[in-house]
Amino acid sequence: MGIMPLLRRRESAAPSPSPAAEAVDATAIRDVFVARQPIFDEHDRLFAYELLYRSGTQQNFANGVSADQMCTDTVLHAVLSIGLNPLTNGTLAFVNMTRDFLMRNLYELFDPTTIVVELLETVEPDDEVVEACRRIVRSGYPLALDDFVNAPGYEPLLRMAKIVKIDVLNRPEEELKQVARELLPHGVRLLAERVESAEVRDMCRRLGFTLFQGYYYSRPQIVSHRELSVEHTTMLRLLSMLDNPTATDTEIEDGFRSDPSLSYKLLRIANSAAFGGRDVQSIGFALRMVGRKVLHRWLSLLLISSVASSSGIAGELVLAALVRARLCELIAQRTERAQAMGPMFLVGLFSLLDVLLRMPMEGILSRMAIAPEVRAVLLSRSGPYAPTLALVEAQERGDWQAVQDAAAAVGIGAGDVSKAYTEALAWAGERIGAA
Repeated sequence: MGIMPLLRRRESAAPSPSPAAEAVDATAIRDVFVARQPIFDEHDRLFAYELLYRSGTQQNFANGVSADQMCTDTVLHAVLSIGLNPLTNGTLAFVNMTRDFLMRNLYELFDPTTIVVELLETVEPDDEVVEACRRIVRSGYPLALDDFVNAPGYEPLLRMAKIVKIDVLNRPEEELKQVARELLPHGVRLLAERVESAEVRDMCRRLGFTLFQGYYYSRPQIVSHRELSVEHTTMLRLLSMLDNPTATDTEIEDGFRSDPSLSYKLLRIANSAAFGGRDVQSIGFALRMVGRKVLHRWLSLLLISSVASSSGIAGELVLAALVRARLCELIAQRTERAQAMGPMFLVGLFSLLDVLLRMPMEGILSRMAIAPEVRAVLLSRSGPYAPTLALVEAQERGDWQAVQDAAAAVGIGAGDVSKAYTEALAWAGERIGAA
């Protein structure tokens, strides 16, 4: 099947997708899930959400999944796929961290004002962990201890923690009173988790607990999002390049330009709160903003998270997106608008994201800050880049009268557009073949 039938199908008013479209959906995208459970203060005001691993809309427990994998998937989905702000509505997020996450400083992927680092109860307080927690606190991240049971060796962590979570389910008042006596002198806030009745909440309040979480308030709410899969070979190649000091920024940028999904995720990273990115103009701009070190961390997480998913990106639609991106770029170059080559590449690359993700373009772009000119053409085919995209789409359709009219409006000959289209096809085919 060629590119044109797929693109024409997009414009069809058929009420149900064809078998081919369903096949594209099955191989190009996957649904990801994160659960959130609210945490309230002593005045029943929302304080934060804890983010929890889920593998489906009905999956309330993680069977056969390691703690590291759960943390990895939750972090990736919370930031790259769903977005932290849609999950928390601007409040704090409690993010579980394993020992591996601490040792790799992966908490640095978040803005310290947006999360509480929640150290899992399975993490032993050895010297390396204590030092890692010191780095966390020095960097401005609040530290919470999950399912805490006081024991020798935990004193250094208690001195650094802001919040200590205590499982209060089916525990008598005298036992919890003793827990409060031991921990409150450390200056921590006590969080009662697994609160299932008003009576338990009131008892914990009397004992000095000031944060509360459990089924009495709310069960975890599962949030889902549809995202593109990512080719493992592409990520491995990029990870190798990022590790290679002789690899140029241009080579790395070219690697991202070959994969719409990775390009989209890169812009999501650049626009996260941790980087404060606004009006990202190009892939190169986003790469410079994020930096190689942080980018290597993200790609490592993506690779780990996607190992279990063997589905690839739908070849025909990805090829079409790459052709559009390169053709938009070549037209900008040949109409003496070289300064717009980066933005025009993004316009072409992202112009099919709604088809790849099978969700409205407005919903996709709402999760990322992108240059207004790029946003305008993707949402409403308006703005300074719209004529070039209209020309590219006319060339795809084989509407030669529209090509002539659009080419004249852009300032390029129709014959030059056809030559550029051939070049774009060859370029995109090479990228697909190398992936």
